[in-house]
Amino acid sequence: MATRLQHCYVITCDICRTEYVDPETEEPVWFADETTAEQTACATGWAVLARDLPERHICPADDDAHRAHFDALMPPEPVMQVPGQLALDDTEGAR
Repeated sequence: MATRLQHCYVITCDICRTEYVDPETEEPVWFADETTAEQTACATGWAVLARDLPERHICPADDDAHRAHFDALMPPEPVMQVPGQLALDDTEGAR
């Protein structure tokens, strides 16, 4: 029997360290290249974010840690106040 070294890619959630498994067999999946791994993960509900982010592979778990990660990526709420418009506390805001 011959042996040889082979390299493969495994998708792991950067939040909870869960490995991607085949949805039908529940077995871990090894991929030949990174593109195929990411496309397969995206097709099954995983999020693959921009390459410059340190945590870019996110499983579809819906818990506080995963929600907090996505909340941190959101831009701040815009502040809309037109000159002369009454603020919610009934005072004139931007005069």
